[in-house]
Amino acid sequence: MEVIIKPAAAAQLKIIEFKENEGVRIEAIFVGSCSLYAEHDLRIDQKGPQDDLFITEGIPVLISKESQKHLYHKISLDYSPALGYKLSSDEETYRYNLQLNHKNS
Repeated sequence: MEVIIKPAAAAQLKIIEFKENEGVRIEAIFVGSCSLYAEHDLRIDQKGPQDDLFITEGIPVLISKESQKHLYHKISLDYSPALGYKLSSDEETYRYNLQLNHKNS
């Protein structure tokens, strides 16, 4: 999997002081319904045993193996002050207006 962090998002994420084994978790959670659908979440979290760690622009990014099943091989994260974070791929936009939460939020 390839994770691209665009300059506006990188500027926002580089001000965070990550603790050891901590990173920005990109999560795609399958929601059972009559169609294929996944909820997307963005938060600061601890690396778990089922997570892959990607270092992009010096920023640790965590994506679980399960979430990777619901994302394209190449994803990008962007940021706009008006719209928050945007998670997308070349094939689709997963979600606008993502807010970066902490694991206990």
